[in-house]
Amino acid sequence: MKPELKLTGMVLLTLISADYAASQELGAWSFGELKTENGAAIHTASLFSSTLITSGDQANDYAALYTIACQTGDPTKWSQWLKLEDSLSSRGQIELLATVDKKIPREEFWIVADSKRLLTRENTPDIAELRKAKTLKLSWNWGWSWLWLSDEASFELGSIEAVIFTLAKNCGIAEP
Repeated sequence: MKPELKLTGMVLLTLISADYAASQELGAWSFGELKTENGAAIHTASLFSSTLITSGDQANDYAALYTIACQTGDPTKWSQWLKLEDSLSSRGQIELLATVDKKIPREEFWIVADSKRLLTRENTPDIAELRKAKTLKLSWNWGWSWLWLSDEASFELGSIEAVIFTLAKNCGIAEP
């Protein structure tokens, strides 16, 4: 009976170790799931920036939160979100400069949510480009006509290819 317990303990320890190792491969990314009003699921993977943003109200500096999301149902879609603690003065759209792995920055237009703290962008090619990337830097200008400020958030993407694969599998859709 003791040999069986040893074997069972070793198998259990191996399974726990394998599960722990698999979760470590995704590094600092955290996964979540939301439900839409029509019952579709939105699977998310989020990562805090490696740089801090100076808060506009003189409070503590903070890290922005970058999220890649895929949605099940009809239609299925991929999107990116950038969550800030400060509200932006912009409405509608804001222009961001996106730099992937120190390549030439490209202009992107992101939608400013009603809260003015969440920016979103639906664009499958952008996410596809990130699959092999190591870093992403998003920078933007904000403020009012009498005060114009710039901010940026840098993200160390780690195992992003595995993150995108996991999201696609969870949503039951093709990888971008």
